Amino acid sequence: MPNAEVDAPLDDVALQERQAACRAVGTAFRDSGVHAIPKAGRTPDSAAVTVTIPLDWPDVERFLTGRGLPSPDAAAPLRHLLEQHGVDAQVAVVEFGPGTALKVELATGDDAVRLAAFVLDRRSDAHSAALRLKAAFTGIGISAEHIFVADGAVLVGDIDIQDALALYAVLGGGHVEEFDKLDLDDRWDPEGWRDVETLAELLGPVVSKASGGLLASTPNPACQGCISSRPHRITLGRASPEQALLLADAISASGAPGAASGAGPPAV
Repeated sequence: MPNAEVDAPLDDVALQERQAACRAVGTAFRDSGVHAIPKAGRTPDSAAVTVTIPLDWPDVERFLTGRGLPSPDAAAPLRHLLEQHGVDAQVAVVEFGPGTALKVELATGDDAVRLAAFVLDRRSDAHSAALRLKAAFTGIGISAEHIFVADGAVLVGDIDIQDALALYAVLGGGHVEEFDKLDLDDRWDPEGWRDVETLAELLGPVVSKASGGLLASTPNPACQGCISSRPHRITLGRASPEQALLLADAISASGAPGAASGAGPPAV
């Protein structure tokens, strides 16, 4: 027969505290480029937050064995390291689908918050810079969904044409006569790729100057078969963490509405 005390759900306040701690852990891992699955416990006897970290996910091994958590060959080293940082947790290597995962059971919401701080403290320079740049882009209304981290660099992927024009203006490019000749609004123009190339050529020197180094600014026009589902785009390319930070700072210093929001990464 179930134990009423054990199976009773948490009160709303306690559950909300665990859920907030769970979100903090999820954000910390996500912003560090590591896939983790946090879950808040819903009964008094359960762990406050349980985090499952699949070990076959891209970037996990580098994170676990680099500046961050230790090798997952055994749970004991991780448990010891978390103890050193005041995190009360049970750690085990468990089966996860066809592979394995680290299962970290955190005793309290405060332990979960300490784990989140621990993860953020070990976030790579590239991930920190990518967050800054994403915040700066978002602050001026440019989608940041195509900013990624790979091999220690920040990859600034496709931005659409209107975003490219906005970025050009924010970074002090101003209005040039060539813009009057561009027909960027007509996505169905079979010659539109030429206009995309022209804009990429104009944007390249501006973003390169702002970032303190060369950025590719490669035109990525939509083909006739895909133009109905996506606009013409420009790919800024591979940036070092230092370049990404300089670009974020230039956007933030531009005085454009909302640009100040690029001053730092989103709060956890």
